[in-house]
Amino acid sequence: MKEQDGQGHDLPSFARYLNKVFGFRQAVAKLTDSRTNPEISTASVFLSVFHAFVFRLRSFQQLERELGQPGLQRWVGAPRAFSDDVFRYSLCGFQLSGLEQMMVDMNRKLKRNKAFDQGRVQGRIVAAVDGIEVLSGSSRCCERCLERKVKVKKAGVKVEQTQYYHRAVGCQIISGPVKTFLAFEWFQPGEGEDTTALRLLNKLPQMYGSRMFDILVLDALYAQSPVLKLAADKGWDVVISLKQNNRELYQSAIRLFAHRDPDVRGEEQHKGKKYCFQIWDTIGLPFAIHDDTPVRVIRSEESVTQNHWRERSPQPETTEHEWVWVTTLDQQAFPPMVVRRLGHDRWKQENNGWDDLTQNWAFKHGFLHACRHRPRTEADNGERVPVANRGLAAVALIALLAFNLCSAFIHCHSKLVRLHRLPTIEVARQLQRSVADLPPRIRSPDCPAPAV
Repeated sequence: MKEQDGQGHDLPSFARYLNKVFGFRQAVAKLTDSRTNPEISTASVFLSVFHAFVFRLRSFQQLERELGQPGLQRWVGAPRAFSDDVFRYSLCGFQLSGLEQMMVDMNRKLKRNKAFDQGRVQGRIVAAVDGIEVLSGSSRCCERCLERKVKVKKAGVKVEQTQYYHRAVGCQIISGPVKTFLAFEWFQPGEGEDTTALRLLNKLPQMYGSRMFDILVLDALYAQSPVLKLAADKGWDVVISLKQNNRELYQSAIRLFAHRDPDVRGEEQHKGKKYCFQIWDTIGLPFAIHDDTPVRVIRSEESVTQNHWRERSPQPETTEHEWVWVTTLDQQAFPPMVVRRLGHDRWKQENNGWDDLTQNWAFKHGFLHACRHRPRTEADNGERVPVANRGLAAVALIALLAFNLCSAFIHCHSKLVRLHRLPTIEVARQLQRSVADLPPRIRSPDCPAPAV
């Protein structure tokens, strides 16, 4: 979009969309934290952090500088500028249930408004589950930290030291342009990713009350009998990458396909790459030695050709790949080409989910990890003790809410994005620049009127 067009996104239009579609103001007004009679309200703290992620700010210090603008103070309903200590004190005692309910209500509304319909695969909505390491370090830890031993160099000598880290698993819609996160679950000490993911998947029907998606795409870690059983119980179909971790099924499929011609051959062009592939498809293989559930297995041999610059000229280079998937999808309704595309769609969560959050949303900044500046509450013995630190979880949920709502605003509402193909980072910059245009005494549509 050209500057002379004089068009751009601004905070009032963003707020009107959120209030009209999601009832954003009413939901924010219900949020609470552990402080008693605070001067800066919980809603103001939430809106400040929410807009920090919308603007793609990378720290509370940057947000503190932004709050020096009277227009933004009025917008978030704050009586004055405030420091990052207020964020720490409020967020460490934040009630997470309110944030989780906001996420559930928002996704329900998007599904009712058919925001997930564009991109359905054979009429089905597709979701993916994957894990992410949110932060790691050796200097600070909290009661929920996971631990591992790593080798580091000190004075030229490799020594072993304890590293503290946090990991989580998220479920994200990946079949359409609006790729929202449905839920988020933290690892507990001693858990693996599969255990955390099963707990998350068990919670989804309880949270949403109905089936939010139809097909679940997973990586090879989830090629396990409990995952297949859970998916069958909930009515989901699955597409799971298959590797040597399920050795019996993998080797049985490879031996079977080695003695016959492929079922499908083809080629396609995508983003400057040429894909040539041949696909084998079979049904009725037992999933494991101790689990004779019949499953369908698909193998794809692919050669990918793309240009690389060598000696100042583009030279085509070809690489070979092999993919194997196990799926419960019906062979007639979902031919091999469709399953192959679904298997590759798992990378959409990496590229449009975790990678985007890491690179552009400061998701791995480690906000409020092991923070000691917390409100106090009365224990059973009458002593005043700090509340449990929920700061990292609260900031992560606010970041996901901002990610989801910005995605909905851009893909479901913004005409400028459709007309001018604006990148999402430019929309964020336009919203941040619009703060300077706010009248100093405007009341934000996101906040109730301040007490007089």
